[in-house]
Amino acid sequence: MLKKLLNKLGIDIRKPYEKHTKFWQQEVAFKSINERVLFFLERCIKKRVLHFGCTDWPIFDPSYNLHIKLAKVATELHGFDIDKEGIANLKKYVDQSYFSSFEELNTHYDVCLVPETIEHVDNVGIFLKALSSVNADVFYITAPNCFSKAHIKRNFYGKNKIIEVVHPDHNCWYSPFTLKNQIEKYSSLKVDEIFLLNNDTMVCCKASKR
Repeated sequence: MLKKLLNKLGIDIRKPYEKHTKFWQQEVAFKSINERVLFFLERCIKKRVLHFGCTDWPIFDPSYNLHIKLAKVATELHGFDIDKEGIANLKKYVDQSYFSSFEELNTHYDVCLVPETIEHVDNVGIFLKALSSVNADVFYITAPNCFSKAHIKRNFYGKNKIIEVVHPDHNCWYSPFTLKNQIEKYSSLKVDEIFLLNNDTMVCCKASKR
């Protein structure tokens, strides 16, 4: 009924999208890497590393915790997390420096690792601007990939209802384009390369200072 009424009024809701087809198409090249943890470890071997979101809040498992694994390969490893209780617990396993505010950071790092953190932050613009102040040679920033077949398949679409399988603390999903776009829009970093990790479930942007 609504379509017929719009046609009578001469309103074509498709026209704006047909006019700007190329405008809406964002082409992003990427490389697929299956082993997420191995990908991080290889890039942190014998490096000075700053690891954001190191405590794995709210589910901590020492056998799975990435920070504990990184400590075995990095020359020096520092952690960053606002979860101070989690930091106190993590110190039992990795006794190195930890920070909870950007003002505390005054060290040069070879690698700044920001895995599965950006989707948790309250204000992405403020976070990325602050991240730009970190003195690091290379940044690896990851987020869940909204286009992953695995993520799409396990969501349920019913009549007037969606069951979305997602961490309850996540504020958003990302695509290869939108993660790259936000990094370059809100920080002084440029994205040099994009990876899809763990069977394409994670987007990873490799970035450096402009």
